[in-house]
Amino acid sequence: MLFRALNFAFIWHAIYFGAITLAVLIWGLMILVSPLLGRVGCGWLCFMGTIQDIASEHAFFHIRWREPLYWMRLACAAAFFASSLTFFFMRLNAGRIHGVTFRPMLLSMDFSGHYRIVWICDTLAAVLFGLLLERRWGCRNTCFMGLLCAAGASLSRLIPVVDPERCNLCGICEEVCPVRIPIREYVANRNGLVTNAECLICGKCSAGCRKDAIRIRFVWNRKKLAASNASRGLA
Repeated sequence: MLFRALNFAFIWHAIYFGAITLAVLIWGLMILVSPLLGRVGCGWLCFMGTIQDIASEHAFFHIRWREPLYWMRLACAAAFFASSLTFFFMRLNAGRIHGVTFRPMLLSMDFSGHYRIVWICDTLAAVLFGLLLERRWGCRNTCFMGLLCAAGASLSRLIPVVDPERCNLCGICEEVCPVRIPIREYVANRNGLVTNAECLICGKCSAGCRKDAIRIRFVWNRKKLAASNASRGLA
C-alpha cells in the first residue's frame, strides 16, 4: 500500500484514469509545502530515493558533486506528462472516462500482475542507479517530481545552517549527504546558509558532523541571518 501511495510514478496512472488519487494528493501537497519545508517529500517519502540511498552504500563509483542535468529533467517531465495526457484525452474522447474525478483509493492496493511488474522494474532501476551512478543520480537528473519540488525548495525556509566558528571543513557532511551538496562552499562563502535547492532536508549532514556545527532550522529571513553573521565577523 505504501509503495502505491508514495511512489509518484503512479501519478501517471492517475492521469490515465482521470482521477485524483492518494499519490496525487500526497505529492501535490509536497510541491505546495516545498517553499516552506523544502524537499521533505524527496528526503522522507520517496520510494525510489530510499532504494537508491540503500544501494549507494555499496556503489561501485564515488563521484563528486555535479549540477543536475536540467535539460534531462525537463525532457523526462515532458515525456511523462505528454504520454499520460495523450492517453487521458484518448480515453476521454472514447467515452471510457468522463473528466477528472476525485477517487483517492482508485488504484488497487494488492500486487496484481501489472503492478507487481511495476514494483520490480522500479526497484531494479533504483538499485542500478545507486550501484552504478552517483548518489541519487536518478532523483537529480530524471525525476520530474524532483524538478517541481526543487523549484519551490529554492525559497525554502527550512535549511541546514552551518556555524562557521565550529566547522573545521573536514568534509564529513559532504560524504554523508545523499546528493553530495558541496556544503564547504557555503561555509567558504562565509554565510553558513546551505540554500541549495537539491537539499533533501534529511538531516544526515547534521547527524554526521563531529563538531555539532550544522543545524536544520527555520530561517525566515536569510538576509537578516547573513547580516547577523557579518556583524560577528563570520560573513
